[in-house]
Amino acid sequence: MHSSRRPAPRPLRRPAASAAAPVAAAPPVTWEQTATAATALVRSAQGGCVHVQALCWPIVPTAWPLLQQALQLVQASRLSSLRDGNGGARSWVGASAPQLSEPFRDTAAEESSVAALLARTPIQLSVGLATFAEAPTAEALATARRQSLIDCLAAYGESLRVPGRSSCRRVLVAGGAETEPDLEAALKRVRLRLDDADALRGLRLQTAQETPAPLPLEAAAVIARAVAEHLGGGESVHAILDVAVAKLARVPPELARGGKPKRR
Repeated sequence: MHSSRRPAPRPLRRPAASAAAPVAAAPPVTWEQTATAATALVRSAQGGCVHVQALCWPIVPTAWPLLQQALQLVQASRLSSLRDGNGGARSWVGASAPQLSEPFRDTAAEESSVAALLARTPIQLSVGLATFAEAPTAEALATARRQSLIDCLAAYGESLRVPGRSSCRRVLVAGGAETEPDLEAALKRVRLRLDDADALRGLRLQTAQETPAPLPLEAAAVIARAVAEHLGGGESVHAILDVAVAKLARVPPELARGGKPKRR
């Protein structure tokens, strides 16, 4: 049975104040001051594993609300029906970004349509890569999380040199408490590494465990998955990957040459 009803995307609510924040803290962080980060892990074409970290940040204050408005307009204009319930396997796009892809689910235009939404959103991004010869251990994954986020934040810091750019105050990440120490360590290390790290000193990490995730976090997740699918040998990954590469502040050699990452 089919239905034309479509669930509205979760509204972009004002982020809650951190429990660790002092009583006399600054005003709550808004979405215009928020970057998002997500990871993907897939088996590479060479037999190992590829860990991808994607960091996305707004380059105009209204970037994330514009993404939500664009999705709502698409939902209002779509005439084709969606499947009832959650039956059937979802594509990698739908699994990574269920809200962004919902109006296009089970259509040949799913990836290209999500890519079009991302292309029109005024964001920039960075990607960090780590590879493993074998299935990664917990220790190796922790190292990968730290190093890939350091790479992402370093590129983000460089992007702030563009005149008129404003720094973010928060990086929203998916996951649980087990990943926080690794990500906090990465943030501390990148502050020490960068000569002009002043813009990163006010940046803090916050995990989001809500379901569905906020749209800005879905954007980071589907970009990370697109890069991972490409490096894992996916042949049908084109549209979202092309948008991602076009918005990169710093293009990793593996993507610049269109090849596969080297093990390290």
